[in-house]
Amino acid sequence: MQDKIPRKRVQLNLLQAFRGVAALLVILFHIDQLSNETLKQPFLFDFFKFGSAGVDYFLVLSGFVAIYAHWHELGHRSFENFKTFLLKRCIRIYPVYWIISLIVVAFFVLIPGFAKAGDLTPEFLFKSFILFPQTESPLLNVGWTLILIVFFYLVFSLVYLLPTGLYLGLVALLLIGSSTQFFSALSVTNERPILQLLTNALNLEFAFGSLAAWLVLKNNLPQRKAIFWVGSVLLLTFGILHASKLILQSEGAVDPISIFGITFLINRVLVFGIPCFLIVLGAASIDLNEGRQIPKFINYLGDASYSLYLMHSPIVSAMTKIAVKLGLNGSVLQSTLVNFVILAVAIAVSCLFYSFVEQPVVEFLRKRLIKKKAVPKTS
Repeated sequence: MQDKIPRKRVQLNLLQAFRGVAALLVILFHIDQLSNETLKQPFLFDFFKFGSAGVDYFLVLSGFVAIYAHWHELGHRSFENFKTFLLKRCIRIYPVYWIISLIVVAFFVLIPGFAKAGDLTPEFLFKSFILFPQTESPLLNVGWTLILIVFFYLVFSLVYLLPTGLYLGLVALLLIGSSTQFFSALSVTNERPILQLLTNALNLEFAFGSLAAWLVLKNNLPQRKAIFWVGSVLLLTFGILHASKLILQSEGAVDPISIFGITFLINRVLVFGIPCFLIVLGAASIDLNEGRQIPKFINYLGDASYSLYLMHSPIVSAMTKIAVKLGLNGSVLQSTLVNFVILAVAIAVSCLFYSFVEQPVVEFLRKRLIKKKAVPKTS
């Protein structure tokens, strides 16, 4: 699976910076969503309705990092590498997710009226905590993307166990299955959550990221700045069109188009996934070939992006409901001010959580559970 040794890995500062930007976009998207649903007022003319594209960036980036970080291991089957890879991913994903989920459960128990019917049933909670597909979104609603990411990591980990030909065949089948979601007649609803996971079109975004990693490791890409700016302009253009209710407005955020009697679905993978692929491809190539210094605060937001992504959701939801109870949604101006306060609180609390909970917990578990590879002695 690899035919030459790639260049030495370097710090990908631009990708890290955009990780923070993507997290902020998702926060702004949820604030806009709840402003309309709960406060009954738009937020900044619904411009950040396209903020959900931050999710697409995370999925593309996950595919990129998996290949980029483990390039030298590809093609070398090893049960030890298989275990280490999954252990690292579990440490990165689950402890922080569990802590925040437990906080939400405690909040629901202590303050009746915030939980929906079924939120506290044992089966729902168990599936939510292990990130197992189900008909409803997990307790922490952003967890639906983590289900996709965990599935991707499970599939990727098989590269350490299976012969190359068999592994590539499995990946090809999964990509074909995911591609069926572009056809209306073959689309799968969330009533069959496992089948929907296997055929989810968003799985293609991991493939986009993997392709981006292969391209930057194999090529210098002299057009890297043009690639980056084309992706950025496309994302902003599609985002404005989406916010203007011109694209991705039908059920499931897809636009059906009939060609020769066959209904094709234009979904977010095409509208947001491809621009994010170009952004990751261009930014990574710039990082590898030119390097970029990023302001410390932006770099910090990138480091804290996982806490920002997970922690903001219950904060925004709770504060929005409290604002309604206090009658702070009487006008667009009033709601806008409330939303900016919610944004500031969500960012501040998430960053504090990252510095004082996520970072020390993850570092502690890594030191205790992950064995360091022995360094060969030199004479």
